[in-house]
Amino acid sequence: MPSIRFGGMASGLDTESIIKDMMRVERLPVDKLKQKKQTLEWQRDSYRETNLLLTSFRDKTLNMRMQSSFTTKITNSSNSDKVTATAAATSGNVSYTLSKVSQLATSATNSSTNSISKSNTDKISTSEKLYSIQDKFQVGTFEWKDTANPINERINVDAGGKEFSFKKSLSGTIENLKVNVSGSEYTVVDELGDLTEGANQVFVDKNTGKVTFSNTLSAGDKINIEYTASVKDTVTLSTKGKEVNLTNPGITQIKSISIDGKEITLDVNGQSTDENYKFSLDKNTGKITFDNELAANTKVEVSYHQEYFEFEMATHNKSGQTVESFKFDGKASLDKVMDTVNKSDLGVNMFYDEYSDSVTMTRTETGNFNEAGNEITFTGSFLTKGLMLSEGNEKGGENAKFTLNGLETQRTSNNFTVNGVTFTLKDTFDSVDGTDAAVTVSVQNDTTKAFDNIKKFVEDYNELIDKLQGTMKEEKYRDYAPLTDEEREALSDDQIEKWEEKAKSGLLRNDQTLSSLLNQMRMDFYTPVEGESDSMFNQLSAIGITTTANYLDGGKLQINEEKLKEALEKDADGVYNLFAADGPTSGEQGIARRLRDSLSNSITTITQRAGNGMQTNSQFTLGKNLDEVNSRITDMEARLVEKEDRFWQQFTAMETAMQKMNDQMNYMMSQLGMGTTA
Repeated sequence: MPSIRFGGMASGLDTESIIKDMMRVERLPVDKLKQKKQTLEWQRDSYRETNLLLTSFRDKTLNMRMQSSFTTKITNSSNSDKVTATAAATSGNVSYTLSKVSQLATSATNSSTNSISKSNTDKISTSEKLYSIQDKFQVGTFEWKDTANPINERINVDAGGKEFSFKKSLSGTIENLKVNVSGSEYTVVDELGDLTEGANQVFVDKNTGKVTFSNTLSAGDKINIEYTASVKDTVTLSTKGKEVNLTNPGITQIKSISIDGKEITLDVNGQSTDENYKFSLDKNTGKITFDNELAANTKVEVSYHQEYFEFEMATHNKSGQTVESFKFDGKASLDKVMDTVNKSDLGVNMFYDEYSDSVTMTRTETGNFNEAGNEITFTGSFLTKGLMLSEGNEKGGENAKFTLNGLETQRTSNNFTVNGVTFTLKDTFDSVDGTDAAVTVSVQNDTTKAFDNIKKFVEDYNELIDKLQGTMKEEKYRDYAPLTDEEREALSDDQIEKWEEKAKSGLLRNDQTLSSLLNQMRMDFYTPVEGESDSMFNQLSAIGITTTANYLDGGKLQINEEKLKEALEKDADGVYNLFAADGPTSGEQGIARRLRDSLSNSITTITQRAGNGMQTNSQFTLGKNLDEVNSRITDMEARLVEKEDRFWQQFTAMETAMQKMNDQMNYMMSQLGMGTTA
């Protein structure tokens, strides 16, 4: 807190104003340093803004080094209702003739042979718990199993390794875990760190299903995992009552139960032996009813085994056969079952149709991948008796059959690629027997897109030249130094803005780094591209791009549009090579690659001088200068405080002396009878 000073009590002088005027002169060197600091900060910011411009344009050079920017292809079909096509940039300018499409590719499908609901007037609901509506299905639909008995999961080892995963289908905690590999038992350890290299040991993460072995398994091994599972529910009563509803229906046995943390003793049948907490269990619904009322906020924890059902499905694809097993507890709905199957690796889409009361399965891939039999196979009473599915009801997938350039062939999909051209078959036709006309698909260069890309690149370059030249030619107003704090207080906001606009002008005038970059970019554009390419285009003028006639433009480019389009039509690859060619020397590199290197070098130079937002002042030149100026300002400010204190001490001493003189004068006057009388 600044001290409070009073001056002129004896002398009548305005001491504060006098010292303030004296300090104004003393502060002139500090103000000069602060103006220098402001200039350095403005210059730093100007460099950084310029670097953003250069970085943005450098990023645009990437597009000019991509072949797709120059050699994009367009296709034309003589009958797009029958056949369409797209072409990759690498495809040739060719023509294809499809004389016949005798068969489109289709997917294997299978559907219920009959209604799946037992009663036509009481159809199943796909969103309800299956355990609750199991009586609406045919008898024998559900072969319920108990999670207290061993549950089996299998993993086929396709590639050797130590780490594998199995899908834990059922909710709950894994217990009594056993693992064997191709008949050999493995010891299950409690922690991953307990594994001993080379021993027959395994660690199973019961939460994620990740299985880690101590030794490496070989391709072809079969991992069998056996375990039991129990569910633990925690229910807190919102109001007092006797009923507690568990998450799952189909409870087989309660393992343990606790009330507010107190474990209740159970007999071998899962019944309470505690007279205060007797209860009955409805295994079908999962509802527990206590004999005595429980208070509100009572916390009940129950661990139990439950019923589940399972089935297995397999499909064929290009890689062979995919097999998936599924397990569901009683709370699962038909919607949940179908969604799980649809999201599996089987490549099957399953849905229920309410009108026909049936389920349909369709392979997501078209084509026939199993000439010897069914595309979709399955086991399990839920599918065969519940959903009324039969493998004999499958309508197998078919391959697309067609004649391309006289060659009779087929594909598993209606979309296929030949030499970079992707065809899509949309309908059958036959020109061989004269029923339909043949379909011709032609491929040619898309010069429009390439032309637009080059034109945009030239426009961006010219815009960059404009901005850089504008920065380098800005007038320097030497009479407009940065405002001091005192000067700023005397001006309005509008006056400050106008002043600083001139003070900031010309900070990068005739900057050597930018001047060198402009010269280098002009050389990058006009130095011929050497190398092994047999293209007729080795410099910009050959494709109709030249500098403007006005030398004041600083090397801006202009395009002869007709000549550029003609070059692209003749040799799009040659134009691409002109911009994107790669090589060990600058002469062998394309224009866009040269520009990127030149821009990168300048960006690095400017960053070394002005830094970026991620660097500290000590990491770049202007930052070091700023630190030095700040240090000098701090030292000078400290000396100014000391000097101002001395001024006040001197004036205070003068006031004290004058007060003594006044006191002596008054005493003498009073002794001579010249004092004031009453």
